[in-house]
Amino acid sequence: MAIILSGEYLAKDILQNLKKQVGKYQLRLAVIQIGENPVSAKYIREKEKTAKALGFGFQLYRFPETIKASVLQSALIKIAKDTKNTGLLIQLPLSRHLPLQKILDCIPLQKDVDVLSSKALGLFAQGALPWLPPTVKAVSILLGEAKVHLKGARVLVIGAGRLVGLPVSLWLLKEGATLTIANKTTKNLSSLAQQADVIISGVGKQRLVKGGMVKKGAVVIDAGTSVEQGKTSGDVDFATVSKKAKFLSPVPGGVGPLTVACLFQNLVTLSKQLSHD
Repeated sequence: MAIILSGEYLAKDILQNLKKQVGKYQLRLAVIQIGENPVSAKYIREKEKTAKALGFGFQLYRFPETIKASVLQSALIKIAKDTKNTGLLIQLPLSRHLPLQKILDCIPLQKDVDVLSSKALGLFAQGALPWLPPTVKAVSILLGEAKVHLKGARVLVIGAGRLVGLPVSLWLLKEGATLTIANKTTKNLSSLAQQADVIISGVGKQRLVKGGMVKKGAVVIDAGTSVEQGKTSGDVDFATVSKKAKFLSPVPGGVGPLTVACLFQNLVTLSKQLSHD
């Protein structure tokens, strides 16, 4: 049976350290929600709960799914200029009619806790950003717990989205991993997975990764989330994969809580950057 990588346990350590610093900074996380996506709503609730537990401010701005891009951009610029908002994130996914990167580029670099803007992502890709995307940081911590040596390791990333696949892939390349990226057009997913020492999946499709696809002794990081009938699931079929993998992160309780903790770590890091500028 696989050793379970508990993100909840690791997140508690990060949050305890952050709580000691709460008196030093006046921090408020501003979250933009467009529409009523149930997975987005779940993550927003977790962020609000964590902010309040830490003693940080939290402000949710909600907009209808049908909002015009120009109206949303104007609102975002105004929200970003509010000095009380020390960190700003736009909860993904966005409605398809919205120009994704143009919307994300409304986030100023000094408030980009999620590393979503073009400027922040570009600096991160160059290794010149003093903070990591929260999901990347969470994945790096879990791989560290599994004592994975990434140089030369065969790593399969399933999905190329802005929150998981893209930033995680950029980071893995810098770490020297032998990287394969699978997307919705990939036809030989099972054979690619069977060759991988590490599998990281961030698609949001239940039971996408099954035990028969996983090499014995592999490390499997489940960074996908979907909600059906009120139940949260990941991309990995836990029952079958846990019999083959050496290490496995669960959903819920794996990447999710650790990502939220790393997000607030970034909020503090950004405030330190501003105070030194």
